[in-house]
Amino acid sequence: MLLSLSTACLYHLPLRTVFRCAAEAGYEGIELVLSPQVWVRGPRHVLSLSREVGLPILSVHQPLLHIGPSGTAPQRMVVATRMALALECPCVVVHGTWARSWALPEAQRWLRILDDCQERLVGSETRLALENHGLYGAEDGATVLDQLSEFEGFCRQRDLDITFDTCHAGSYTMGLLAAYGAVRERLANVHLSDLKRSPGGSPAPRWRSFFTHHRMPGEGDLPLAELLAQLASDGYCGPVSVEISPWSLQAWSLRRARARLAQAAEYVRAAAGRRQAAPKVSGPRPDRI
Repeated sequence: MLLSLSTACLYHLPLRTVFRCAAEAGYEGIELVLSPQVWVRGPRHVLSLSREVGLPILSVHQPLLHIGPSGTAPQRMVVATRMALALECPCVVVHGTWARSWALPEAQRWLRILDDCQERLVGSETRLALENHGLYGAEDGATVLDQLSEFEGFCRQRDLDITFDTCHAGSYTMGLLAAYGAVRERLANVHLSDLKRSPGGSPAPRWRSFFTHHRMPGEGDLPLAELLAQLASDGYCGPVSVEISPWSLQAWSLRRARARLAQAAEYVRAAAGRRQAAPKVSGPRPDRI
């Protein structure tokens, strides 16, 4: 497996700083989350940074924000697909529809845009990897892709890869390892982070999500070490993309964030039985932003 860092972890920092922090902490690639910086500077800037620090772009994630050149939410898939093709990146992470029925106009529009993205990728080595939803409230279980069996079946039917988000999967009653087993055959990317559950085993309420979701590996309640060991045993060779919230990463301090990134990388390698990689970047460290 390849240890990757999602730029969402340090979304507020310049991309050069994020790339260099990833390289210094021993990561082997980048998951590029599309942001205003990327829209303004373009793929050439991203490729320049990739070459500068020696880290390939292993996956491109659709924009997190509802603003920017993508327009409405489903169009964010198109923006991500175009960027992945420009970067010759093998994986595009996209989000599913939140519609409650496939017959609704918003679901049909999402399907049309999904098909458009699939057509754009014909002849390339880039593939779409649909990310699993989390079930954090009663309303979440009523949408068309929230049940993991339906989600996996949809991906199989549409020939989509899967991005398995551990924090989202941690909200399922079936358990993390069982959820992994359900998507293993189509797995192309893992979003790795922990989840702190409320007393009694239920997920924390939404207002606490900023503090309890996407935590540092080992600082929540999920059996992430067991999952990583199973991934290694199964011969998984795709990206494991560390996706920790800026709050959990303590990203208000660059020094602390850098140390926490190295800690997360060490956790992944220890759990997967891998040796520590040497940092790839020389020269001054990004102490100033």
